[in-house]
Amino acid sequence: MKHINYITTLSLTIAQLILSQIAQAQVRQLTMDDAVRLALDKNRDLQVATLETSKSAQKVVEARGYALPTVAASAQYLYYFNKQVSFLPGSFVGLGDDQLATFRVGGSNALLGGVAVSHPLFQASVRSGIRVAQIDESATGEALTTVRANVVTDVKKAYLDVLITQEQLRLQQQSIVRNEQALKDSRSLLAQGRVSRVDTLRAFVTVENLRPMLIQLTNRIGITKTILKQTMGLDEQEVIELQDSLRYNEALFASPGTDVFLDAVQARPEVRRLELLEKLNQEQIVQQIAEKQPKLSAIGLAQAQSQANNFQVGDYKWPVSSYIGLQVNVPIFTGFRTNSRIQQAQITRQQSNTQLANLKEIVRAQVKIGLANVEEARLRIQTQQQTISVAELGYRITRDRWKQGIASRLDMSDAELSLTQAKSNYLQAVYDYLTATVNLDKVLGKIK
Repeated sequence: MKHINYITTLSLTIAQLILSQIAQAQVRQLTMDDAVRLALDKNRDLQVATLETSKSAQKVVEARGYALPTVAASAQYLYYFNKQVSFLPGSFVGLGDDQLATFRVGGSNALLGGVAVSHPLFQASVRSGIRVAQIDESATGEALTTVRANVVTDVKKAYLDVLITQEQLRLQQQSIVRNEQALKDSRSLLAQGRVSRVDTLRAFVTVENLRPMLIQLTNRIGITKTILKQTMGLDEQEVIELQDSLRYNEALFASPGTDVFLDAVQARPEVRRLELLEKLNQEQIVQQIAEKQPKLSAIGLAQAQSQANNFQVGDYKWPVSSYIGLQVNVPIFTGFRTNSRIQQAQITRQQSNTQLANLKEIVRAQVKIGLANVEEARLRIQTQQQTISVAELGYRITRDRWKQGIASRLDMSDAELSLTQAKSNYLQAVYDYLTATVNLDKVLGKIK
């Protein structure tokens, strides 16, 4: 019996180990760089933008196709219930000169087939259309770069949101540990008659008031991880564990040079895209003006036809007719449509110019604000580092004084609260610094 129980226990232990290893294998370990790489591969917004660039490339192919010959084959079958009628002068059959004679000619079955070719020789709008498509392709590429920068920024900020929430939970747990120790000391001192029962009750209430925050922070960690997974494009059921920590490293931030604004304008894909759109609008004006010019094309046709009263196709005669020639189309009046399209293109170009000027001013403001936010967070970190040291010393001194009966329970609570607040402020300053550097990288166009 003991042997059976031993085997059962051993089997359960092995099963638990296997399940534990499987669970660990299913947890995805993520650094911030890992999260960015996954997002660049799986983010759906980025996938849509990538497909848009493929569409723009096909538009270039389409635009070039208008400069190539067009070849079309056609076939036609007709059955005449009443054969076609031809009219001849009446004098041919002995009628009066003012009369017409009618004859039904041809077969009941008519077949017609041919190949038509048209090749543009001179069409200014075709060349302009190719340039429009090429500029649009470049602008779409810049739009893809913008989406990529947004995705990288969003992933990093979502990653930092998870980290600060985890650190806030750890900070809350530390505060509870300190207060639980204070409660334990208070009960010990109460037994010795050195503190009042009220102080012990106050210490107990303080501990219990801190516990609900643990539930809130734990839930918030789940929410921030969900947001991070959604931003990366991961399945909601996947379990992730972050490997990086929320730490301050001033060396990671390189101060920009004196031409930071000009560098940002040149590096920002949004600016380059608007510059390309301005060129695009100018080319669209040229394209619309080209619609007023004549169009010259070479045309040709080869056609075979036959008619008969039966379906013995093998006996049909197939006379062939063909021609080649030139075709000129000269626009004379189009109901003012072309002029209206030219005006629309000119207005659109003016809008692009205004948007570009406005965006450059926005970039200037973003750079200034971004640099100010980084510097402000850096100064807060330096201040809070000193504050934490002072708060820790103050807490230790107050705790010792309280144990000796010199300090009150209120002094002890204030010291613990000051220490927790100092650590929380430092944590927030580090988070704000890292977030500000991420935003500044985007503002300066450093995210490639």
